[in-house]
Amino acid sequence: MKQKLTDNLSLKIIAVVFSVILWLIAININDPVTQDSYNVTVQLQNLNTLTSAGKYVEVLDGSDSIKVTVRGSRTVLSSFTEKNIVAVADVSKITEDDQVPIDLSTTRITDKIESIKADRQFVQLGVENISKQQIPISVKVQNEPGEGYIFGSASTTQNVVILSGPESVISQVSYAAVEINVDGATSDVNISLPIHLYDKEDKPVDSSKITMSMNEVYTTASVLQTKQLPVICGTTGNLPDGYAMTGQIDCIPEVITVAGRSSQIKNLNSIEIPDAVDITGHDSNVTSTIDIRNYIPEGASLVGGSDSAQINVTVYIEKEATKEFKVAFDRIHTTGGPDGVDIAIDEEDEYLVIELQGLQSILNTVDEESIVGIVDVEKYMKSEKTDELSQGNHAMPVSFTLPDGTKAVREYRVKVKVKNSD
Repeated sequence: MKQKLTDNLSLKIIAVVFSVILWLIAININDPVTQDSYNVTVQLQNLNTLTSAGKYVEVLDGSDSIKVTVRGSRTVLSSFTEKNIVAVADVSKITEDDQVPIDLSTTRITDKIESIKADRQFVQLGVENISKQQIPISVKVQNEPGEGYIFGSASTTQNVVILSGPESVISQVSYAAVEINVDGATSDVNISLPIHLYDKEDKPVDSSKITMSMNEVYTTASVLQTKQLPVICGTTGNLPDGYAMTGQIDCIPEVITVAGRSSQIKNLNSIEIPDAVDITGHDSNVTSTIDIRNYIPEGASLVGGSDSAQINVTVYIEKEATKEFKVAFDRIHTTGGPDGVDIAIDEEDEYLVIELQGLQSILNTVDEESIVGIVDVEKYMKSEKTDELSQGNHAMPVSFTLPDGTKAVREYRVKVKVKNSD
């Protein structure tokens, strides 16, 4: 028996080896070893070890997206997916270069997986301090309201926003603003608007890494009606004797534009400055500069602000001239007086010569025939402190109806004859 086993031993060994080789070939033909690649996202663990210390953490350059190559039998890999790969990076193991090593494993425990490898071994993090800053919110107004209206003012329900984010980004923010559009508006615009962040050069700052205490704010833009009003200027004080105002007062500009609510400006027809220029003691033209804002009624505002606030007012003054006029006695009448007496003008000449004073331009236009004299007998009696008039002639003062801007240079009297009535 022993001899039979040892007969042709070398041939038998060769046969066994050949059989094993055939078996291995058969296995590899039916279930060969292969490899596949999978795109996997690395999960960060223990991230709070940094965030709880006031650090902002971000993955740089997409380094948490890795390509994993798995080598194993075709049978295993045929049902293998990226969900079977576990890729984690423990942030508590971060290096001085802010790198976190990647650990790979699989949920399929089998000896038919020969290897699992990634195209990178670390997740690269960006780590910096978290900064918080309180920023005022301003309003940017876009376009113009409708014709006859202007933008008045803008306000928000909250005037500051609190920002939190990486120090390098927060430091870029200069201000926060909302943008409100008043194009063609004839009434106030009220709307909730998103908050945008800007740097000192008015360029937008990327806020994707910033947390804001609010992302939008309710905003109001007031729209006011405009109205053009003439400026009416007056004077205060007195001129020296012999001088008069020509009546011309120049206000530059003559018209100003104000704005306000329709109900507040609808009854405004002019802007009056009664004491615009003090003419006391002046014998030539006087110019004064007035801040018109001091005379604009409550509820209205000056369009143009301080650039339009100054009004230059000029009062024209000339030296007065004199001119003689003849007043016929039949244009001088008496009025008043006691009962029982006759009162009449008793002059031998046909007319009374009077001298008027005023601007030459006015004196030249006076119609001599239009001058009328009045003798007020009752007033004369009061000045004489008497209740009776004696018969005979009395020199009584005459007042004249004169054009505006003229006056008699002195008092004139006429002879008035008093006698008892028959």
